[in-house]
Amino acid sequence: MGPGLALLGLGSSLGQRERALELAVRLLARAPGVELLRLSRAWSSRPMGEARGGFLNAALLIRSSHSPRGLLGLCKAIEARVGRRVSPRWTDRLIDLDILWMEGIRRSGPGLTLPHPGLAQRDFALLPALEIAPELRLPGTERCLADLPPPRVRTGCAPVGVLVAGSTLARAIPAAYPQPRPLHPLSAQGPAMKIFLDTANLDEIREAHSWGVIDGVTTNPSLIAREGRDFVETIDQICEIVQGPVSAETVATNWEGMVKEGRLLAQVSEHVVVKIPLTIDGIRATRVLADDGIDVNVTLCFQAAQALLAAKAGAAYISPFIGRLDDLSIDGVQLIEQIVQIYMNYPDLNTQVLAASIRHPLHVAQVATAGAHVATIPFSTLKKLVNHPLTDSGLKQFLADWAGVPDPDVAGAVERFLAKRDKR
Repeated sequence: MGPGLALLGLGSSLGQRERALELAVRLLARAPGVELLRLSRAWSSRPMGEARGGFLNAALLIRSSHSPRGLLGLCKAIEARVGRRVSPRWTDRLIDLDILWMEGIRRSGPGLTLPHPGLAQRDFALLPALEIAPELRLPGTERCLADLPPPRVRTGCAPVGVLVAGSTLARAIPAAYPQPRPLHPLSAQGPAMKIFLDTANLDEIREAHSWGVIDGVTTNPSLIAREGRDFVETIDQICEIVQGPVSAETVATNWEGMVKEGRLLAQVSEHVVVKIPLTIDGIRATRVLADDGIDVNVTLCFQAAQALLAAKAGAAYISPFIGRLDDLSIDGVQLIEQIVQIYMNYPDLNTQVLAASIRHPLHVAQVATAGAHVATIPFSTLKKLVNHPLTDSGLKQFLADWAGVPDPDVAGAVERFLAKRDKR
């Protein structure tokens, strides 16, 4: 999985506020799996709630390989290093790091809601964000930040200066200056359909990951057993390779057992997505784990009503098995279309449609056309996506024609040309 964009909000109302913000930015810059892209100016705002000190705020755009759960943990760890102490909500604080938005991710829960509900509502969150990423698109909508109406909560937020002025970091991020220039263009469209590999074979995962097109992996007890490897170590190694969502399935059949196994599996890696079957106990366990902030992939879905229940229970993913439906002469792709439409009807359902049991390349094209967020594909099918006889014959003809030119060494010809040009 390639690193995704994330927007963070920073705030401080105690002590040396500028120093607290700068230290938080520096710690983020040094954190593994984080690349700083754009940094806003420092903005002042009046306090809210029980806070008494005036706030300094900023926004930071990063590229991160962390999952939402992992990035949240990193932000909490940085808050602690800067010196934040546990305090009641809406009181003064030395440092506050909030995840405002993550590319293509919508989720809700007591620990983390994305996009952050305050992003569009509070001027001290929205205005610094608009300074560095007006084209940022909100998942599930056609709106960019620049399209949002004025925020309802207004604290007199106004820019007051350059953050980390004159430092090495400021020079490395020109967007920190009052007239920020975009360093990395942001797409106005939503992210492309993700491709997960449906396997537990480490060699297949390494090979597919080297192509640069794999976003995650799904496994199940059958795939793990087929490899004859240690279950937990295999999950951990897959997470290390893909650095993206990896579905690890529970085997308990009662909800208490699913919750216990799910909580433990989530500790193996921040990238683990707990996979649970679509049963009554599975729905109950999904609700509990989702409330814990753990992503759940509800699997073995065969009708749209099941997908609705899973989404209401807080599932991060729903896995309709289209190939198994096709085996019974039922249109599996039509089920994908139905679920996508239901979720579009109710934007508060933050569940992604993960098309599973894909049998051939046509299935991949069909579920992408239907609007699936993810397709999980066996390695053998993934390789077939590349192959076409006309591609092979065309390449053969190109090479045959090229063999007749006087100097077929393209690399050598370019190197000689560049060396000659540099001497002019």
